[in-house]
Amino acid sequence: MSRTRILFWAARITGTVWLLFLLFMLVGHLTGDANGPHGMRFNGTREVVGFVLFPVCSIAGLALAYARPGLGAALVVGSLVAIVAIQPHLLQPTFLLMLLPGVLYALYAWSTRRATA
Repeated sequence: MSRTRILFWAARITGTVWLLFLLFMLVGHLTGDANGPHGMRFNGTREVVGFVLFPVCSIAGLALAYARPGLGAALVVGSLVAIVAIQPHLLQPTFLLMLLPGVLYALYAWSTRRATA
């Protein structure tokens, strides 16, 4: 099995797992009562931007990576780097683990582009 195939399947499997997890958490957060009786509220622009960057852009990037691995990887990695820049307290190993599918998709896109060039 070639290195490119291994990258493809590693990216696809980790990306699918994270995508399903993020969708599950997003739906649970939006429909559950974890936010109290008044539902989900944002206390400022910083929280809205943070919510758009993570999980919305991460979900969109992971879904886009199925068809366009390079673009999806850029969206996932870019959104996670941006959210950590805005909220540095998120710079923790667990949160950084979410970069793995984006990095794998980026490596896969780079290796396929390099192989065709």
